Amino acid sequence: MHISSAIFHCSAPDLASCPDESLPEFAFIGRSNVGKSSLLNMLAGKEALARVSPRPGYKRLINIFQMNKTCRLVDLPGFGFGEGARL
Repeated sequence: MHISSAIFHCSAPDLASCPDESLPEFAFIGRSNVGKSSLLNMLAGKEALARVSPRPGYKRLINIFQMNKTCRLVDLPGFGFGEGARL
């Protein structure tokens, strides 16, 4: 699939705040600092579409990007390096 249009759609703090599932979605999930946002930028052909954080565990929102008005790529927060409360 050639991506000719890639735009930021929205950010959501949790699953309940995400938009409806009217388009197919492909989610990127994995540990913090493994390159999920970098992969999304490479697939979209835009260097700064998804923010790439230099600090692991920094991203806390679900970021949704619309591709060609036909599908969405979802950049999920990483896990494993969170600086929040520890159990």
